[in-house]
Amino acid sequence: MRNTKPKQEKQKEIMDAALQLFLEKGYEKTSIKDITEKMNIATGLFHYYFSSKEDVLIKCAYLNSQMITEELQLETFFEGKGNAVEKINLLMSQVLHNVAERNDIIKDSAKINQSLLLDRITYITLDIIITKLVEFIKQGNDEKIFDCPCPQETAEILVYGFERMFRKQKEKDNSLKDMRLSEYFMQNKYKLASMFEKLLCMKYDYHFQFEECERV
Repeated sequence: MRNTKPKQEKQKEIMDAALQLFLEKGYEKTSIKDITEKMNIATGLFHYYFSSKEDVLIKCAYLNSQMITEELQLETFFEGKGNAVEKINLLMSQVLHNVAERNDIIKDSAKINQSLLLDRITYITLDIIITKLVEFIKQGNDEKIFDCPCPQETAEILVYGFERMFRKQKEKDNSLKDMRLSEYFMQNKYKLASMFEKLLCMKYDYHFQFEECERV
C-alpha cells in the first residue's frame, strides 16, 4: 500500500527543503530542479503544490510570519516575565527583532514585489504586537507604573509611528534603502525607549531597555 502523506505535510516538507536551499545558495541561484532533486520528487509533484519558485518563497515568508504570530498569542510566551516594563522590554527587544530576521530571505529575490509582500507580513505582525502592547500597558496602569488613559491609541501611535518614521527616513536617505526594520530599530532603540517612557507617562524609577536578543 502506498504511503501517502497529507497534502499540508508534504507541502511543508518541500517548503523546508526549498528554504534551506534559498539560505545556502540564494534565491536566484536555486532552481526548481534543485528543490525536486533535494526532495527526490518529480517536477509534476512540485507543481501540484506550488505554481512557481516564487510561490514557494511567498508561502515560506507567510509561514514564518504566522509562526511569530502564534508565539505572540501564546499565554505562556510571557509567563514569569515580571511586571509590565519587563514584558514590554521582551516584546520590543526580542520579538520585533525576530520578526524581521525570520523574513530576511524575502529581500534576496529581485523578482518579487518586496514592498507589497513585506507590507502584508509586517502589518499582520504589527497588529499582533499592538494587541500584546495594549495588554501590557493596561497591566502597567494597574501596577501604577504607567499613567496611560488610552492604551489602544497609545500603542498604535508607538508602533505605527515608529514604523512610519522608518519609512520616511528610507525615503529621504537612499543609502538606507536596503536597511531592515530590525536594524533601524536597534540603531534607534534609545530614542524609541524614551518615546515609550514619555507617552506612557512612566514613573521615574522605571526605564525601558530594548536590547538585541537571541532568537526565541
